[in-house]
Amino acid sequence: MIVLARCDDRLIHGQCMTVIVQEYDIRSIIIVDNETAENPILRVVFETAGTNSAPVAVCTAFEALSRISEAMISPVNVLLLMKSPETYLRLLGDLPGLPKELNIGPMSKRPGTISVTRAIHLLPKEAEAVHRMDEMGIRVYFRQVPTEKTVEWAQIQKKFE
Repeated sequence: MIVLARCDDRLIHGQCMTVIVQEYDIRSIIIVDNETAENPILRVVFETAGTNSAPVAVCTAFEALSRISEAMISPVNVLLLMKSPETYLRLLGDLPGLPKELNIGPMSKRPGTISVTRAIHLLPKEAEAVHRMDEMGIRVYFRQVPTEKTVEWAQIQKKFE
């Protein structure tokens, strides 16, 4: 089952593999990112970042559909990981049984972003995707690690109006 859907623009890194994987007892990771999946070098780098107890599959959004469908009914705890909330919004359209919440973790400061927390910054188009998910009844919350205070979309949405 998908126990956590998460946006993190670094995808897999130490924090993800040590804190997130352990906290949620993750046994499989599905990365959904077209750019990463279509780059043979990046694909291998991220696939080898997995462990025997938490292997990583790197997929395009299209490739991910069948893998996610299987994960939704599997007894194995799965982390669904992507770089952008726009990706999750697209997946929700194709797979309505996805979890009705999205954790947005670290998102780099980039030109045009607005800060949500010290480690989370959204572009207007990413905020629009979050707004659309909120309208669909999807809970979107911002938290880098489970021990950190959670910031809900309702607390910061005015920053994007």
